Amino acid sequence: MTRSTLLYLGMLVLLGVGLEGIRRVGNTLTPPHHIAGQWYFSAPSSSSSCPLLEFAEAGKGSLQVEQSGRYLMLTFTDVHSTKVPARFADGKLRGSGLSTAPCAADTQVRIRGGLVGDRLELSLTRSRKEASVPAAATLVLSATRPSESDSRSLASP
Repeated sequence: MTRSTLLYLGMLVLLGVGLEGIRRVGNTLTPPHHIAGQWYFSAPSSSSSCPLLEFAEAGKGSLQVEQSGRYLMLTFTDVHSTKVPARFADGKLRGSGLSTAPCAADTQVRIRGGLVGDRLELSLTRSRKEASVPAAATLVLSATRPSESDSRSLASP
């Protein structure tokens, strides 16, 4: 055998060993839960002069979750279409973003929560950096997704 043939065969063996190593490590990995989609919750009526989320009508609220691995973008269907980036790992959700409410511009809204069974439990708070921003109580939401049969019946005529 020539030297170039041995080099070629050696490269093929190294490639095979490397691919097998990647396959074995990959089999031990688990993807994060899939929580992307539309979630619905009961929107509370706001008694605060500067609520965390302001809904057009009390009782109906929804949340659109876009997911890429552990990274999320939460979009609430409130009056201001509040968007908050977050991370989702080990069933826990953490995120923060700027408030879209005019009364609390440039203050941080923090979201903490997680997946509890088939419900998404969220707790929203606003950091209060300035005395001019009214304090807002913690907003706790419990969101659910429509079941597969409900979403199919809504889609069919």
